[in-house]
Amino acid sequence: MNSIFKWAGAALTASLLAACGGGGSSELVLPEANALCASAGLLPKIVNGADCAQPERSPVVLLLMLGGDGETRSCSGTMLTPVRVLTAAHCMPPDTQRIAAVQWKATGKGQLVYAAGWVAHPGFSAAGEGFQNDVGVVTLRSGMSNPAMPLLVSSPSKKGDEAFIAGWGQPGLDLAVGYVRMTKVNETHLGFVYKETGSNTCSGDSGGPAYRAIGGPPGVVGVTSSGSVAGCGDGDLSLFSNIQSPGVLNFIRAQAPGAGEI
Repeated sequence: MNSIFKWAGAALTASLLAACGGGGSSELVLPEANALCASAGLLPKIVNGADCAQPERSPVVLLLMLGGDGETRSCSGTMLTPVRVLTAAHCMPPDTQRIAAVQWKATGKGQLVYAAGWVAHPGFSAAGEGFQNDVGVVTLRSGMSNPAMPLLVSSPSKKGDEAFIAGWGQPGLDLAVGYVRMTKVNETHLGFVYKETGSNTCSGDSGGPAYRAIGGPPGVVGVTSSGSVAGCGDGDLSLFSNIQSPGVLNFIRAQAPGAGEI
């Protein structure tokens, strides 16, 4: 499979942000906008839509990365603690010069919270299907007010699991939440094939979470990693790094001490 990064170009301003949402499917019942947005701690912005308002209330944050080529790209991330953000390893290539998270205010304006450091999984690789160990942790210089989301480790992921996905990816301009059914689950990946109905991740969603609730608050089960179709269209195999993989989970625990688990 030719893996495609699900990250996007962006400028270091709060105005050039992107998002991804989804529609319904006869095979998968898409929750109403209230339920989609509430899963990420948000309120619906558009009636019956999946774009969500008040991003300052969500653990899903926008990350901006300045590369060695002088270009700024965007990814998504999940707050694990006030200063630790889970994202994808491919969002922080070796030439990365600077990373910042966007702290939104109730006024709708955002400010940058710069990273003190970042670490990609040492086993990150583009070999094989998708990317292997595609996770990384950003440590911020100061704490964010966004809530954190725990890691879901008590319920093993399996085929048929329905999960929320969230991120700041295309085609919109806001944080959005979708809903999917996983058809591929192994030690390294969770995934599904997009069939033009339901939801899909796209450019800018890299590093964002796939998450489930098991009778309580939701927990992260996957990190948006790659796809197989440019433009995220029909037939796209969307893959998420499985955070329950022992090597990935141990890495996250070491790099994000204090992260919650359920």
